[in-house]
Amino acid sequence: MANKILLLIVIIIGYLSFFTSCANIGMPSGGLKDTIPPYVLYSIPAFNQTNFTDQKVKLTFNEFVIFEGLNEKFIVSPPTSKKPIIRTKGKSLVVDLNEKLKPNTTYSLDFKDGVADNNEKNPLRNLRLAFSTGPTLDTLRIVGFVKDAFTLEPVPNSFILLYRGTSDTLVYKTKPDFVAKTDKQGFFAVTNLPADSFQVYALSSSSGNLKFTPGVDSIAFYNKRILPSAKFIPASDTIFSPSDTLVVSGRVRFSPDPLYLLNFGEFYFDLRLDKYLHTNRKYVDLIFTQSVADTFNIEPLNFKAKDGWRYTEISPKSDSVRIWLTDSMAYKKDTLMFKISYLQQDTLKQFYTKNDTIRLYYNDVVAPTKNKRKEHHKIEKDFKTVSIINNLKSGFDVYSKVLLESPEPIESFDTTKIALFEKVDSTFRPIKYKLTPDSLNKRRYHLAHPWKYATNYKLVIDSAAIQTIYCADSRQLKELFKTQEEEHYGKIILNIANVTVPAIIQLLADDKKETVLQSYTLTKDGQVTFKFLEPKKYLLKCVFDRNNNGKWDSGNLKKRIPPEEVMYYLSVVKVRSNWDIKDNWTLPTQQLFSKKIIDEELEAQKLKDKLKKRKKTSAF
Repeated sequence: MANKILLLIVIIIGYLSFFTSCANIGMPSGGLKDTIPPYVLYSIPAFNQTNFTDQKVKLTFNEFVIFEGLNEKFIVSPPTSKKPIIRTKGKSLVVDLNEKLKPNTTYSLDFKDGVADNNEKNPLRNLRLAFSTGPTLDTLRIVGFVKDAFTLEPVPNSFILLYRGTSDTLVYKTKPDFVAKTDKQGFFAVTNLPADSFQVYALSSSSGNLKFTPGVDSIAFYNKRILPSAKFIPASDTIFSPSDTLVVSGRVRFSPDPLYLLNFGEFYFDLRLDKYLHTNRKYVDLIFTQSVADTFNIEPLNFKAKDGWRYTEISPKSDSVRIWLTDSMAYKKDTLMFKISYLQQDTLKQFYTKNDTIRLYYNDVVAPTKNKRKEHHKIEKDFKTVSIINNLKSGFDVYSKVLLESPEPIESFDTTKIALFEKVDSTFRPIKYKLTPDSLNKRRYHLAHPWKYATNYKLVIDSAAIQTIYCADSRQLKELFKTQEEEHYGKIILNIANVTVPAIIQLLADDKKETVLQSYTLTKDGQVTFKFLEPKKYLLKCVFDRNNNGKWDSGNLKKRIPPEEVMYYLSVVKVRSNWDIKDNWTLPTQQLFSKKIIDEELEAQKLKDKLKKRKKTSAF
């Protein structure tokens, strides 16, 4: 009996040991995730050390670190002629400045957020080390923001260039005396400056050579020389130490206040053939870097050109050309060769004719046969009919025109084959319309009529109304459509005050492109009304059109002409159906750089979500 009890105890112990060990298989949870960035234990030189002359700098951290993207973010000011060499050694970061340092000079090494811990990659932000090769450390600074002149969006990774010299050509030829770089918010800080005056520029360049190349780089400049300074402002309270010694507390006020630099690109003549495409047997697309109007010519090289062998279409900006091949001997060829001619400038800015030779290939889409073998060089045969493109839809806008477009160049258009009908009671009755050709695209027409709200219409275009240059006839078009109800639309009514220069008031789509939907120009205080607006969100923008040419103009660095100012209405405007939004907009007397456009609906939703999340957290 005792033996049975002993055996039972051994079995139970073995059972518990087996399943307990199985339950413990796997990695431990490891606790909370590390979110703390590394910190500097010590550095050689020390922060703000003087009389340091070695060209190698070493920072030792509390943990192992890595540097991701530091080569692009790291800035030495004053800039060195050679690129610094950066490497890690244990828990240290070693920077070899790669040249002998200047005497009696304060250096500032800006690492930004390029250093992070090795495990979780938590970045150490705003890491900056300053030291002097002489007995004194310079402590002045210039800070500010760089913004795009047209959109007021921040410009990241822009070089800030400071020059002691007075020549306006320094930015073209000479490296700056001091340099910094903007962060994601466009903010910059040029620190540890001496008591001197400077020209200030912001350069957006991919080359990194710290010199402005017109036509390639964009630039910003401050029109006055900047003299940084600092003033100690003592606190109003008097403080005594335990030894009855007077302690003066306060703060240092740096000057000037933050600068705002507007980044712009200058016009620079650099006309080149950028791309050439042959995606359709019937045409060739040529894309240029700039407008090619009145300077373009094309000649075939591998077939004999007949009269009228091409039909040319030019884009609205004249920077792209579509060559329709009207000669069947041309568009049936799988390989085409052309000589493209256009104007170019030499280094002395003298115009000459540039010639490019291009070769294009085209293969038709090959359809497999029943035995799965591919057909070869199947030429398109269905040139006989085309469909007329249009913009008709349910809920057609009453302020719109009907767009009619042929997919191919038009040889003839029999407009008597177009009929427009309006539904009255239960019967469609013919009505008059106005048909006008598009001013830019000869394949496009606009059909206009004073549309009524919430009314049914019918458009009928008989077959063969259009014949293309390829002898293709248009198919019949029969479309029923209904216009929007009057209550569907909203309005924005703005009373604009303090108009001191011609002001272009623009209604923009609330998207990344900020497409201009409507615009009005005011030369004095007045009211602007944006009508027939879809119920959605919009932005409002003002362009201060100082030269009164009806558009925004960029700057000119050589003439020291800044870009024209813009400003935004600082709220997203949400239009509702059958609702008028009325407001007053007083334009400022001085330049504003803010683009903190508030979306009240979005902010309310964020607050709601935040409160909801807080309630869930407190419930646990």
